[in-house]
Amino acid sequence: MHLLGMARLAFLSLATTAALGFAVLVANGGLSGSAATASAAAQEPKTVTVLVGGGQDTVDLLSFFPRKVRIHVGDTITWKQNSDAAHTVSLHGAFPGPGGANLFFDPGTTVPGANLPVPGRPGVTQLNPLQVYPFPGPEVLDSVYSGGQFVSSGRFVGTPPTPGLDRDVFEFSLTFDTPGTYEYLCLTHVGTMFGTVEVVGATSDVPTAADIEVEGQAQIAALTNLTEREKAQRDNSRSEPGPAGNTTWYVMAGNHFFQLGDLRATLLEFLPRDVTVTAGDTIVWGSTGFHSVTFNPAPPPPPLNLLETLPDGTQAIINNPLAYDPVKPSAVYDPTKLFNSGNLAQAQPNGTAWTLAFETPGVFEYYCAVHREAGMVGTITVLPR
Repeated sequence: MHLLGMARLAFLSLATTAALGFAVLVANGGLSGSAATASAAAQEPKTVTVLVGGGQDTVDLLSFFPRKVRIHVGDTITWKQNSDAAHTVSLHGAFPGPGGANLFFDPGTTVPGANLPVPGRPGVTQLNPLQVYPFPGPEVLDSVYSGGQFVSSGRFVGTPPTPGLDRDVFEFSLTFDTPGTYEYLCLTHVGTMFGTVEVVGATSDVPTAADIEVEGQAQIAALTNLTEREKAQRDNSRSEPGPAGNTTWYVMAGNHFFQLGDLRATLLEFLPRDVTVTAGDTIVWGSTGFHSVTFNPAPPPPPLNLLETLPDGTQAIINNPLAYDPVKPSAVYDPTKLFNSGNLAQAQPNGTAWTLAFETPGVFEYYCAVHREAGMVGTITVLPR
């Protein structure tokens, strides 16, 4: 029986009791006033915080901290931005499509795809509005969630900012009014960044807000430790003899080729960052994690996304072809022209590797079009042969 109900029964059976409340004693020595007060306070709805992303500078931690949370029914979770990346908090369920890959949810479920085609412009894509804007609308912020439906925070403010957002999202809160287990993910990092909320009855044990914070910080520290170990690759130059006395050099875009146990621990760096070669040498870049190799002779660099009004009057956030599409005027680098690998990643049309030869002496800077503002830049120094 609920504790308050027991207190009321005690009042009815003890007519000499002076007042109704938590000071009532059960005649058999059961419930005390202080215990009832403490229990009632423990069951009051509370708010706990989950951090979205992590890391500083070129360290990018793709996770929610902590990844799993156990709360009472009626409690609220506030997800707070904790990195410069553009993340979402999206609880999966029925949604109006179009669907994308289902990498870890129950069979038969789908999540919104990242991009949609732009009508009448072959090869040009736009960001899926379901991935960018709050769904079903701004009213979802600070709302109540009962399960079964797709709801999403929309994109948290990132670097660079996403054009077309009419509000800055730094945090997102939901109150859970139905017991159950709810899975959610970041739509920008599907398959890597996901979490679980377990909602239990009011009498079940749950961690305190302080315990949840400690657990989240411990998970951040563990992933940060992995990235520190991977930074050793900064000075690991890799090369092999090429034809005619030349040398072929290898540079990794990001750290996914030599992950040390967890894909959530990412480095937004070229490894090594600076490479010195001799005229006639070739460089091969490899990437499995959505990076580009971009040499731009005419700053400023092309923006990653463009806000455009389509012929039907709708606004679209276009993936700028100058940032995402491959541009290779020749097999040998020409410092006067734009060279771009396009987006290199697994299951992407541009593949996972890109090659360029260098014959002109000089120092040439390049960057990843997706992560330039996070500090993902490099240099190629070409010495005369």
